[in-house]
Amino acid sequence: MVIFVPLFIKQINTYFMKGFGKLIAIAALAMVSYSASAELAPQWSKGTMVANANVGLSYTGADLSVDYVLVDSWWKGHFTVGGEVDFSIPQSHEKAFGITPRATYGLNITPEFEVHATVGVGFGSWNYKNGEYKANDTFLMYNDFVGCRYFFADNLAAFAEVGYSYYFSGMRLGISYKF
Repeated sequence: MVIFVPLFIKQINTYFMKGFGKLIAIAALAMVSYSASAELAPQWSKGTMVANANVGLSYTGADLSVDYVLVDSWWKGHFTVGGEVDFSIPQSHEKAFGITPRATYGLNITPEFEVHATVGVGFGSWNYKNGEYKANDTFLMYNDFVGCRYFFADNLAAFAEVGYSYYFSGMRLGISYKF
């Protein structure tokens, strides 16, 4: 396994700047759409946990994640920490697996609807097998997503996210369970 550190640092900087731009855009959109006169009760209390399961749309794959609400009333939203496990098939004969600790900020727009931004850094493994030829690699992965979640029941929500994740889907649809 050979790791090209300068190339890797350049990729991280490029993706971080793209992610930062997405975070600024979603924050601006949320501030414009949020009525400052509306006082919303915190939708997420400290200690609440949310389990998410989703499928990838841009690569075939799936992700499972769990988030823990660390702060429940931070700038009209909530801050969570957690982790995710990713699996994907980026191209034929390829498989990727990753584990990523992550942090999420969610802004409560209404009691049923929230927008959020997620950032994570973790480790991944990539495998390629085509006949006799085999290759594999491990890598430090970075991901960032912006998305929204709508609670159609007390503890069940549908969500969509778009962003960047190395070897994994950049577009996700899924379901969340809050407990």
